[in-house]
Amino acid sequence: MTDMPRKNFWSGIGVAAIAVLLLAWVIPTYGGRGFAIGMPPKALATLGAWLMLGCAGLLTLVSAIALKRAGKPFFSIPPAGHLWHQVWPFLYVLGFIVLIDRFPLTWVAPLLIGGLLLLLGERRWYVVVLTATIPAAGLYGLTAHLMRIGVV
Repeated sequence: MTDMPRKNFWSGIGVAAIAVLLLAWVIPTYGGRGFAIGMPPKALATLGAWLMLGCAGLLTLVSAIALKRAGKPFFSIPPAGHLWHQVWPFLYVLGFIVLIDRFPLTWVAPLLIGGLLLLLGERRWYVVVLTATIPAAGLYGLTAHLMRIGVV
């Protein structure tokens, strides 16, 4: 049996915590106007946060029941190799956030996209190059030229 019930349990706890934070602080403090005609301000955001809380609570409950039936603990520390597997995507994104903070997005985006393609196993160089450069070239064309002449 996989550890999916445990992962679902902790994911439900995390999403529920975010929903409570949204309902208790973020929406009342920073909520804007409703974009739909006739909706009171903050209504859509509040509805979404309550929906998140309900779904997360249900996921947590169902996962807790599955863990209890299987006799599995709620806490389990994975081996070090599994921890690295869980952490490296966050470090990858953090590295590119630091790069984007120091260099323009159109310079960093091809490296980000190309690196992800290589990590996912793509080895055809022309696919990596085209997939990495075409979106960045489009972004550059949009920001540098169309905005300069007033089209966008």
